Amino acid sequence: MEAESKNRTPRRSPTARMSLALFALFCLFAIAANAQEAVSSNAPKPEANPSPAATETVKAPVLMPVMKAYKEITIGMTADEVKEKLGKAEVADATGFYYEFSDDESAQIALDADKKVSAVAVIYKVKGGGAPKIEDVLGADPSLVPNENGSVYKLVRYPEAGFWVAYNRTAGDDAVVTVTIQKL
Repeated sequence: MEAESKNRTPRRSPTARMSLALFALFCLFAIAANAQEAVSSNAPKPEANPSPAATETVKAPVLMPVMKAYKEITIGMTADEVKEKLGKAEVADATGFYYEFSDDESAQIALDADKKVSAVAVIYKVKGGGAPKIEDVLGADPSLVPNENGSVYKLVRYPEAGFWVAYNRTAGDDAVVTVTIQKL
């Protein structure tokens, strides 16, 4: 029995889990902000004297997200709608909800000042087997190749949908996948 208790992961209090989730969400937002700055600074500069052909209007294809919701929770949904779909949260306050669905999957739902969903962050333990693959979240893209250590990070903005989606997988055997959907 003693060996069994040593191998068991201790349960964290709801406050500790919420703190861990908030920290993870904060880290993701910081990463996303840095990625956004890098993308903005690397954007191509417009030509000084564009040719007449360059000024023609070409309609670019609209980029739409693969993952638009988590357990039917979408950006802009009211707090009451979230509670109706997911039930009572482990932790809830005026800024959002924290749900723990299993030892391998938890979610944090952030609310804006109008009590509507502004962000959804889902954390999966890869060993649990329920973590989505990057193509399930962002679609097939040959450039989305994990690093040698297995880690991968990608954020895609969907202006027409009004939000961005980020996929982050940590390295190693105890890898964690975090999927974030956040209002633009």
